[in-house]
Amino acid sequence: MKLKPIATIGLVIIGAFLLMADDCDSNSGAQTSRSGATEVQNVFQVPKNSRGNTVEQQNIYDRLAVTTDPTKVMWIHLIALDGKIIRRMPVRNKVTSSGKRLEARHWTGNPANVSTPPQSGGNYTDELIQPDGTFGESDAYIYWFDPQHRYHQYGTAGGIGYLLTDYPIDLSNPMDAVTGMYNVQKEALAWQQEQEKQLREQEAQNKR
Repeated sequence: MKLKPIATIGLVIIGAFLLMADDCDSNSGAQTSRSGATEVQNVFQVPKNSRGNTVEQQNIYDRLAVTTDPTKVMWIHLIALDGKIIRRMPVRNKVTSSGKRLEARHWTGNPANVSTPPQSGGNYTDELIQPDGTFGESDAYIYWFDPQHRYHQYGTAGGIGYLLTDYPIDLSNPMDAVTGMYNVQKEALAWQQEQEKQLREQEAQNKR
């Protein structure tokens, strides 16, 4: 007879645990604020374009198409700390950060029962080669494309700012009064197009 109250208490405790488990399952691990608001999950689906890419994915693909083209001429605009553009210079292919390199620097062993790590120079490494065929990291920067699909990259290096574009900005009259976008210097653009034509012809001859 003395065991019945103990059994009853046990059943109550088990029931409470089951209710708590059901409550946890219903929340699916979502966080709840002090006000009782529950974390919203999986509500918004990121749209994709006709190629099946998100805008972030497409930006990366488009940047690689611009910066890995051996027949492309870019333009770098060096900017002083007060915002004045110091100089504009043409760039063959692209600018390269000092952190980029052709081989990995960190080597690792290949322990048994572990998937084989990648190799660099015949040695195992935990570094992954980038899509451009290099190891290492670039200096911090941001990049974007304007509605005309022109490339812009802004960053800092060596205590100075720079703007990298795939077209020449008119330094004497840089901004369009209506759109706020950069104006193109037509003479420099014509020179760029001629240079790119020659580079494409040279690439075609090298492939023969």
